[in-house]
Amino acid sequence: MNTFQEKTNLTRRQFLRGSGVLAATAILGGILAKFGFNVQARSQEYIAQRANGLYSLDERMTLRKSHENPEILQIYKEFLSPGGVTPLSEKAHHLLHTKYGDEIPELIAELKQHSHQAA
Repeated sequence: MNTFQEKTNLTRRQFLRGSGVLAATAILGGILAKFGFNVQARSQEYIAQRANGLYSLDERMTLRKSHENPEILQIYKEFLSPGGVTPLSEKAHHLLHTKYGDEIPELIAELKQHSHQAA
């Protein structure tokens, strides 16, 4: 079983070449890791600044809540739930809610059916 025996015929040149490659890899890895940490810190800083900017814009707006917006209330009264404001009406739910993932093919088929009925 000479598979588990240690080989001692490693030359000095092979050793130096291997240790040089290992050192270069470690240095390059350290540089890339430092660069990665800098990018992450900058992106976190940008996200925080962006959030603060959005919050300050929101605070200055006169209409901050969609359910208090007179235009939205008028759309509900005239179109989505005639005669009243019913945010959870079937028509509002059908027109305003987004579909994702597996629901998309069903939505496309429904839209095609409506377009054929309208024609």
